[in-house]
Amino acid sequence: MNLGQAIRRLRKQQGMTLAELAERCDSHVGNLSRIERCLSRPSLELLYRLAQALDLSLTDIFSVAEKKQLDSQQVALNAAFISLVEEDRQLLLDFAELLQKRSLRPMASVSVVKDAFPAEETGSSTATTDPKDGPDRLPSR
Repeated sequence: MNLGQAIRRLRKQQGMTLAELAERCDSHVGNLSRIERCLSRPSLELLYRLAQALDLSLTDIFSVAEKKQLDSQQVALNAAFISLVEEDRQLLLDFAELLQKRSLRPMASVSVVKDAFPAEETGSSTATTDPKDGPDRLPSR
């Protein structure tokens, strides 16, 4: 994906028209249209204004342009993060850390309590693998 396509995608993800973006970054609709269609390239100054108008950093814009396929969820999360007040940003970061810790925890550390599942109503019985019951012992009902 090139820079113009990235700008277009980021603009549309924020629900912004070309005219709205042009007004926010003090440019012309025709100029931005040519950039989005890859008929011209933005100046560095205009790129800074575009990033500011989109509430993104230049790094965000370039990282989208460099990816062959855009991860729209990541961009949406980044846009949401930027729009938050500082206190809420910290809450979101803390929550993300908890999610990372949970995903890194080995499955062996996850325990399931035997009584957490409803008892089977059918007359069939299955052997349990609970170590305290023993391998061949049937669960008591």
